[in-house]
Parts: sequence; C-alpha cells; structure tokens
Amino acid sequence: ILKRRCPPVMLDPKTIYWFPMRVTYGREVHVKEFLDSIAVETFLPMTTRTIRDGNHIRHERVPAIGNLIFIHSQKRNIDNLKHTRVEAEPLRYMTRHLRADDGIRHEIIIVPDNQMDDFIHVASAPDDQRTFLTVDDLRGKDGASVVISSGPFAGVEGVIKRIKGNRRVVVEIEGIGGVCINFVPSKFIIKKE
Repeated sequence: ILKRRCPPVMLDPKTIYWFPMRVTYGREVHVKEFLDSIAVETFLPMTTRTIRDGNHIRHERVPAIGNLIFIHSQKRNIDNLKHTRVEAEPLRYMTRHLRADDGIRHEIIIVPDNQMDDFIHVASAPDDQRTFLTVDDLRGKDGASVVISSGPFAGVEGVIKRIKGNRRVVVEIEGIGGVCINFVPSKFIIKKE
C-alpha cells in the first residue's frame, strides 16, 4: 500500500528511537533475551495461551504479535549488532512505502516515544483488560482522538474505534497493529481537541 507523498525523513544515527522490528522464524524471545543481556531496551508484547495436551491443560506466555519486537536504541547500534552478533542476525527493519518526487521509497518505521509509552502501558495490562489487534482489525475504522482521565490507564491517549461491536479505546501503531482496552468507563474518556 502506498502512503502519502512526502519528503524523505532522515534518521539521525545518534538519536534513540523505538524501532518495531521483524524477527525471522519466531525467534523473538531469544533475541529479547540476548538484547536484555547487553542492556538494550526492548519490549515484547506477551499474552497467555491455553494449551490442551490430552487431559492436561497448561498456560504458556507467548508473544502476542508473532515475529515482532520493539527495540529502543540508536540505529547505528542496531546495525552494528546485526552485522557483528549472530544473536541479532534475525532482526529486520520494518518499512513503509512512500511516494516521493523521485519515485517510491522505503522508509524505516519508528514509533514516537509517547505513543510507545501508551502502547506498553496497555499491552502490559492483564490479558482480560486488553486485546491485541492486527492491521486488518483496524482497517477503515477512524474515530475520535481521546485521552483517559482516570483509572489504571490514566494518561493513555488513543482513538475510539468499534471493535467487535463495542466502542473501545485503541492505541494503534500504524502499519503494525494495536492494542485496545477492553473497558473504560465513558466518564473517564475525554475527547481531544
């Protein structure tokens, strides 16, 4: 999908950004363990999956969004790790296609710090309080921008969207997906101007 026509955005190699990154072959937990061991900040959204094995039922923590990890670092640091450490080799930058005056370009996706803070806040809530959404779940569902004024999600900014027949506050990351809060009392939702 081609996005808006815009001038190129240059990433400063010395600036720390949140990079959503693909991890090949479902190795996101191993990559996170490696990055944690060398003090690189990461976020890997997790959820609980119930597994039935014959007469036994067990609950297992698994990545909520397959093959995805968020890394908070300088681009040059990530590039260096990808080229020098076998543990970081599975990492791939996520890009979006943009029309430019000189044709189509691929821009590395970054997530603004405040949006990532809200995403982490909601994604870290107990499983029964939030639901992860795919890009397809969010397609064509524009809503009002809001901020939550009170409760466990106070300060979170999102968008009101209709999800499975109910209006919910969603923290969306363009081109990746999002997470919605399953219930927020309407008196805690303030429309942003």
